[in-house]
Amino acid sequence: MSRRKNKGGRILLGLLIFIVIIVGAGIWYISPSKSLDLKYHSIDVKDKILQMVETRQPEIVLSKDEFAQMSKKNMIEYMNKHNIGVDLTGADFHIDGQNMTVDVNGKWGVLPFGATLQFHMTANGSNLSLEHQLTTIRSLDIPPSIFKLDPIEISLKEYLPDLVTVKKVDFLDEGMKLTFKIDWLSIPSLW
Repeated sequence: MSRRKNKGGRILLGLLIFIVIIVGAGIWYISPSKSLDLKYHSIDVKDKILQMVETRQPEIVLSKDEFAQMSKKNMIEYMNKHNIGVDLTGADFHIDGQNMTVDVNGKWGVLPFGATLQFHMTANGSNLSLEHQLTTIRSLDIPPSIFKLDPIEISLKEYLPDLVTVKKVDFLDEGMKLTFKIDWLSIPSLW
């Protein structure tokens, strides 16, 4: 009889150890693979606008870093307005034409995780819309029924002077080109 209890105890202990190993492997798998933060700096396009006025070329190019700073700021604002079910603690933005990939770190309750969000960007005048397409944790796709963000809207007007209106946005591999409608007669002479 004692052998049966001892054998049953060993099986239970083995099962418990197996469960602990599986849970530990799962936590390791979803944990962030790099350190990220949500710090950003405001972008200033004043110099680019002045150069645009001097050359009379109604366009400027925002670098991928400038766009990443804008996006990080807008993601923080989005999180403050929406309950997405997780707390994001860091983000790194990559732009490739109309596609944007965001590496994020966050916490789901007390569990830290690292994930990649994929967005498709469209422009309508001065407004950019980022449509969430896919979330992955390492190579595991998370179904939209589990995690899906509403579209994130970015207003370029916030970063531009009132005298310019965005006519067209071209998404580039390394940023974006903004073409403007400008009433050149309303701009005071720089000479």
